[in-house]
Amino acid sequence: MALILMSHGNMAIETLKSAELIIGDLPETVALGLQKSDGPEDLKAKADAEIKKYYGKEPVYLIVDLLGGTPGNVAVNLTQAYPEMHVISGLNLPMVINYANQKFIGSDIKIADLLKEAKDGIVDVNAFLNADSDEDDEEDE
Repeated sequence: MALILMSHGNMAIETLKSAELIIGDLPETVALGLQKSDGPEDLKAKADAEIKKYYGKEPVYLIVDLLGGTPGNVAVNLTQAYPEMHVISGLNLPMVINYANQKFIGSDIKIADLLKEAKDGIVDVNAFLNADSDEDDEEDE
């Protein structure tokens, strides 16, 4: 399985660095960022080169930061040439860590698990702490 992360600026690059800091090297994983000096064709050429390394040999997953932005549009465009590639939007660190964990245990990637992990990682911490505090108050009564 191969993973390509793609974003505006350095988000994908730094997300991959953070994931590897937490869980170690992620083989067959690359991050690409659309820089101010790049156009869509530059990003498409970089992504195409990475996809070609793996496509047809193993599953390829491409996670973009934002659907409708240039990286997302490039990814959607690439599905025409690579229809078996799976594209997901909403790149975040919990999603990448979940991908790595699934890969490390040797299971097939479950997209629903990636999406759940990504969504579950979004928490209003103040509300969470207040709810926990409210539960403690109820136990004291």
